[in-house]
Amino acid sequence: MLPTDLPLGTIAPEAPYNKMLAEGIESQKRGQDPTAVELQMLKAAQTELFAWLDDQKEKGIQSYAKLCAERSGFVLTDRGTVDFPWKATDHRRIGFDSDFYAPDLAKRELVPVQLEHTKPRVIVFATGRAFAEKNARLLHLTTKQSLHNAKNVMSAQAYLVGSRLVSGYPQTDVQVVTVAYDMVTSEIETPALRIQAILDPGFMHPVSRMAAERIFGPCVARGHLKRNGTFRRDTSGRILAEPLSSEQIINNLSKIMLVGGSVGCLVCFQALMWLREILYQLGVDDELKREAVQSILCLHLGPTTVIPPDPDVNLFSVVNVNDEFLLCGNDIRAVTKTAADRDCHMVTDPAQPNGRRIVCVVDVPGTLFPKDDGGFSFDPVGTHFGHSLKHYTNRLRTLGLNRVVSRAIEAQGGFMLKDLLDDGP
Repeated sequence: MLPTDLPLGTIAPEAPYNKMLAEGIESQKRGQDPTAVELQMLKAAQTELFAWLDDQKEKGIQSYAKLCAERSGFVLTDRGTVDFPWKATDHRRIGFDSDFYAPDLAKRELVPVQLEHTKPRVIVFATGRAFAEKNARLLHLTTKQSLHNAKNVMSAQAYLVGSRLVSGYPQTDVQVVTVAYDMVTSEIETPALRIQAILDPGFMHPVSRMAAERIFGPCVARGHLKRNGTFRRDTSGRILAEPLSSEQIINNLSKIMLVGGSVGCLVCFQALMWLREILYQLGVDDELKREAVQSILCLHLGPTTVIPPDPDVNLFSVVNVNDEFLLCGNDIRAVTKTAADRDCHMVTDPAQPNGRRIVCVVDVPGTLFPKDDGGFSFDPVGTHFGHSLKHYTNRLRTLGLNRVVSRAIEAQGGFMLKDLLDDGP
């Protein structure tokens, strides 16, 4: 393993922390854990690197994003955005044969499913592809093996969301699925997408549009869809469908929660933005467009980039102060300071203080984590450098977020996220 294979290795490959961490992981693979002294040195190096990251972000998040682009080897356009070669590419996923999957608990594997639009739905945005590609490279796996591992990741993520955050799962009437979106080459495209979200907040990836039309199309319109689940359009690009009644649209959308993990947070958000565009193209009025977006709850677990503010989006974001993937791409200094000053978990996001955007700050295990008897535990792989969905969802379960999820799914029409939290999680 090289420093550049680590979450913070691209932005700071020469940092002592990344060099020491890569060496520590290789030693652990050989059965030799770092000593207490080595872990103290690693912690000091980590603190130094985190302070450097804060200094870079203090210059402005756009400046930081451009630095990340430069260190990642991306070319910037004259407008200062990433030259994103995949922007206009409408492509199918590679290696998947369904638009949606659910974990089969008896078989312990991921199985294709169809969305049931009359039921409440929790839809998890997770590919597993980026991790699968990196693991295939690092572990010398075949394409088939890496895709099998990717499906295992997706299955685990859907199960964790359902079992930790949906009351009564799996016996409940709530359908928990993962959407199988995919990108051209995830290990490169994922950081490009994260950076582009900061440099060009209006950027919309084709996979986000495709996912949106597969999820929301039957909820808002009556018409034939293409084989890939997207709308048919005429030569001018007009959607060949008729909108459902206002009552039907709101009733269908009120039963949906979108869950994003890692870069899936951004794809999830973009899909919701494309719902608004679908409704615009269908010719519905502005009031219905606003209420449609306000009827859905977005839950973001470890957002690895800055999500643009939007006054209509109910967004509950969860950030782990030890998450190195998150710290690499996002700026959480303001919310973590507020949470620390108030000695609380949940704070209003200063980027959108209207009550629809709440951030939950947690302190769950990462690469280095304090032990009860002093010193540090060293578990970068098991905690995925603090980016483990298991630790995120376990913490939310202890905070009682499943009750907020139930309230959001039961709410009819537009709601204010803050109101769902007023009685406590």
